[in-house]
Amino acid sequence: MRIKMKLRKRAAYVLKGLPLRAGCARLALLMSGGLTFQRRGIVEGFYGPMWTMSHRRALFEFGAQRGMNTYLYAPKDDPYHREKWRDDYPAAQWRDLTHLIGLAQRHRIDFAYGFHPGKGLCFAVQEPIGCLIAKAQRFYEAGVRTFAVLFDDIPSQLARAQDQKQFRGSLARAEASWLERILARQPASWTDVEWWICPSYYTEDPLLARMFGSFEPLFLETIAQHLPETVACLWTGPAVVSQEIGLAHVEEIARRLQRRLILWDNYPVNDLAMSMEMHLSPLTGRDPRLPEKVYGYLSNPLLQEDLSFIPLATCFDYAAHPQGYEPESSWERVVNERFGGGALSHWRALREFCEEINKIKTKDQPLSIAPNRRSALEAAQRYLLENQGQRWLQEFRPWMELLEKSLTREVV
Repeated sequence: MRIKMKLRKRAAYVLKGLPLRAGCARLALLMSGGLTFQRRGIVEGFYGPMWTMSHRRALFEFGAQRGMNTYLYAPKDDPYHREKWRDDYPAAQWRDLTHLIGLAQRHRIDFAYGFHPGKGLCFAVQEPIGCLIAKAQRFYEAGVRTFAVLFDDIPSQLARAQDQKQFRGSLARAEASWLERILARQPASWTDVEWWICPSYYTEDPLLARMFGSFEPLFLETIAQHLPETVACLWTGPAVVSQEIGLAHVEEIARRLQRRLILWDNYPVNDLAMSMEMHLSPLTGRDPRLPEKVYGYLSNPLLQEDLSFIPLATCFDYAAHPQGYEPESSWERVVNERFGGGALSHWRALREFCEEINKIKTKDQPLSIAPNRRSALEAAQRYLLENQGQRWLQEFRPWMELLEKSLTREVV
């Protein structure tokens, strides 16, 4: 009885201020001896052609069945998210978005809207904050209660003299202070709104500095000094695309930020330099104990809509129950569900073929096929040809053509 009382007290503590749907799932797992992330789902945050509304609707149904409770709308190629972030959506696009928000609510998924204001922003002036609040008001009236301000992938140093003076040359201070002013100016009635930030320094990966310039020392500590305590921080892990994310790593980042962490996991995404990679494998390398220190876990998905369901199912399974997650079982289950048990061997062969492509530098050249793997890949090729009318095959066509070239390559 005492153990149950302690669990209930612990559950009440960790659930404080959370949406009821996330809390109920977490409470159930706490009481059963497991632990899950409070936020579980998708960040549609890739560069490239935007997903269709019909696919997003299908994803909500698919994800909700697997514990998804959060969706962050932040596609880089939506001009009203990034380039024209101040502007309202045109009428037709706004109707689509409000319908999507309502659909998310029916699936008990929290629709979070992301603003990407960093490009060319003057942090010191007040006008952009008023624009953001006014635009957020429309989303609030449509039912949105979670907003993210994303400063990823912008120059690492303040460019404007006014900003340099007001924020003492600190981009970290400018970003944190911007969130502070947003919260100060939001309507007093918004007591149920939650804000997130993606700081420009969102990983310790040296790649970030090579792309956007060197970051100021103690960036995270400066964010912690000025960011409102209620704002959660997005983080991609030890790398932009992390192979592994361990408990010790997130403990250290949480210690430095002193804020709730949301992992923006760049798997299975394949945008930009990864455009010729196909990530069909199950999620691996994520510590089952991450929920001890991490508030939310959001996967950045494949650009290919139909194929994305395969790896995303494994991400959902991990997020819902990290301690019981078995990558291969999860992967086999989704392949069986979507393509039938008879296709499992073909998808395994295709997955292994793609894994080899992903590892090499020149991804558009035919591979050398080992003799002991040729028969499985030839059977997989016949399977692909038998499914010419399937939409997922159109998405897979570049890799299908590479498979054909590899199988017909002369063995030296």
